[in-house]
Amino acid sequence: MPSNSAERQLRLEAIRTSRRPALYDGAKGVFLSPRLADVGKGPSDLTEWLNLLAPEIVRRAHRAYIEAGSDIIQTNSFSGNRFQLEQRGLASRREELNRAAAEIAREAAGDDVLVAGDLGPSGKLLAMGEVTSEALVEAFAQQAQALAEGGVDFFHVETMSDLDEAVAAVEGIRRVSGLPVAVTMSFDSGKAEKGLRTMMGVSAGHLAEKARDLDLFAVGANCGRGLAAYQIVIRQLVEAAGQAVVIAKLNTGVPQMRDGQVHYAGTPEEMADYALWCARQGVRIIGGCCGSTPAHIEAIAQALAREGLR
Repeated sequence: MPSNSAERQLRLEAIRTSRRPALYDGAKGVFLSPRLADVGKGPSDLTEWLNLLAPEIVRRAHRAYIEAGSDIIQTNSFSGNRFQLEQRGLASRREELNRAAAEIAREAAGDDVLVAGDLGPSGKLLAMGEVTSEALVEAFAQQAQALAEGGVDFFHVETMSDLDEAVAAVEGIRRVSGLPVAVTMSFDSGKAEKGLRTMMGVSAGHLAEKARDLDLFAVGANCGRGLAAYQIVIRQLVEAAGQAVVIAKLNTGVPQMRDGQVHYAGTPEEMADYALWCARQGVRIIGGCCGSTPAHIEAIAQALAREGLR
């Protein structure tokens, strides 16, 4: 890791007490998935391939978000764990795919922007016995090791629905690294007015309680059922998170199918309004998930600036 990583760690820690939220990036699939055909891969292939076959495409995606105002970017490694890669015959390239993801992001970010090592779900159901907890821990440890070697500043375990899998990811990370850890879950089940839960029944309160037990740097919500549906979830997280930073990295509205394609109706202006609402609730890291683009992030940056929050 570059010699001034200590300074970046201080900036990361300062987010806890800053009145100005840090601005995360948005979705990368909007850039990367269409480019798979350029390197001879089909739409069902993982975008992590591009880390090796066309790193400049990935670098441009990162730079687009940085130019839009992102203070934090994520590595292109959401599906970089062994179980996801095995389904595409990429398990043997796990280490280089993840290390390259971190190196590309680090190069794009320099020392002015923080880099989060992105770890997504395994795709296996722990509760159904499809995988053991120890196997998950080992897989996430392997991924985290490569991301750490590539130069990330912290780890972000995201889009989890099973709290036990999230805990396994945190344990795996901590076997190989002492860097801070954030966990966000996708709350997409139940009635919004009562507070959504994850597919596996985890509430915002459950996640916040576990965050305290695990001494996480940050906790929050990503993906899910759109902006308005997450309001109660965000309030619950802010109230219960304790010393942990709260992250809101949500979809731009509810997904809709049009001509066989998924579309998100949320405009940059709507995302900016949501970001201001989140900031006023006490959320300290704000960004976008599915459907978001640099235009959405730029609108958020401009809205925060108008309020004196940038």
